[in-house]
Amino acid sequence: MATLETISDHIIDICENAVRSNSIECKLIIIESKDFFSFEVKDYGIGMNSEELNNALTPFYTTKKERKKKIGMGLPFLKFSCELTGGSFNIKTKPNNGTTVNATFVKTNIDCQPLGDLSNALYFVIYLDSKINWYIKRTFLDDGYEIDTKQLKNSFENIYDTPKFMLQIKQNIYNLEKELKGGF
Repeated sequence: MATLETISDHIIDICENAVRSNSIECKLIIIESKDFFSFEVKDYGIGMNSEELNNALTPFYTTKKERKKKIGMGLPFLKFSCELTGGSFNIKTKPNNGTTVNATFVKTNIDCQPLGDLSNALYFVIYLDSKINWYIKRTFLDDGYEIDTKQLKNSFENIYDTPKFMLQIKQNIYNLEKELKGGF
């Protein structure tokens, strides 16, 4: 992720980390209220030991063997961005047991980043890697929706190879998000 200007950018960045963890199953839980926006990304991949975790929260550190960019700012910047709003950041990880990242933003704080295009972000996450099964649960106030790519793969062939189907998924996510937010 080149820039982390919106909360949706942070979601994509953390989901990219989950994909690189060698996990086959990943979860993304998004809970939004009038005042707060929280998300949790859970993978069941390689995890980190305490030293790796400390390093991962240090700006400019990266675990990537092959670097396309010279810095690793995703986790430290997410932590900073959450805490700047009065929100919270937490990461739990254990070697060979995966990683869970929790981030909460206080939306009413002037320093809170904009949400950005969440429907596009969710679409992007689903198509990060066709081998990953994503379970996505999104709630806003008392309403919400769920997306389970494992069910999609079992119900439809070639969901990652058929442009028409990909476009339909994108449109469905957009419509779900629009309905959830009252027609934005």
